[in-house]
Amino acid sequence: MNTLLKAVCLAGLLASTCIADDQTEEGRRYLIRGIAAIEMAKSDKELSGAAEQFAKATQIAPELSAAWYNLGSVQAKLGRYKEAMNSYQRYLALNPKAEDAPKIRDEIIKLEYRMEQSNKVAALAGVWVDNYNRYFKLEMSGNRITLSSRRTPDDNDVISTYSLVGKVPVSNYMNETFQLEISGQNLGGKWSKDGYQADKCTIPPLGGNAEGEVLLEENKIVLRHIDTKYSAATQINVFDDFCINVKVTEQKEVERVFRKYVEQPTP
Repeated sequence: MNTLLKAVCLAGLLASTCIADDQTEEGRRYLIRGIAAIEMAKSDKELSGAAEQFAKATQIAPELSAAWYNLGSVQAKLGRYKEAMNSYQRYLALNPKAEDAPKIRDEIIKLEYRMEQSNKVAALAGVWVDNYNRYFKLEMSGNRITLSSRRTPDDNDVISTYSLVGKVPVSNYMNETFQLEISGQNLGGKWSKDGYQADKCTIPPLGGNAEGEVLLEENKIVLRHIDTKYSAATQINVFDDFCINVKVTEQKEVERVFRKYVEQPTP
């Protein structure tokens, strides 16, 4: 909450200055309401109410520079980078020689970079394929990434055998999911894989921590987690086939390399 406290201090400072005589008391009222909303917020995500109040202040009293400054500050924290840059520009237009003008201009440059990176991250949404040729759907929600796949288990999941037949493919489907948060290029979160049937044998669900990186310039995602490989043996029986045993054959950290799927044009 340090950033939130800083916002409160800045809001309080600017609320007492830069208020021209011709700015209406009603605009100032919404400015103060926005400051109250900042003080009540328990996280940056709860600042949308403050943004609404500051926006009303700028609509009622467009010359109220403190409202533009605070609106830009809150918009930046909410990830609304383009809007924040516009608000800061309005503040600078009203106060071109303000003591904090160089700092605000630097902040605009930072917001430009953040917006570029945010656009690149948003472009991650789509279909990705890992180094085991498994297809995943990637969905974005803020700084959260979900990679999910509904697929049939392969030889890296389980080796399934039938007596008198030998190795057989597993036809049942399972769900595999990564729930991750992105910070810069770093990823961290959870990985899970549902339990499933390998013929007559039940393979248990798996899960644990996952971490890695998004390499935007290489159009690549790298994730690491602990995975477990099983063997499952099914016995043929006149009355009903049954599972002989399920056992762990390997448990190790795996590195998954995902690349965005690009559909090839039809010739």
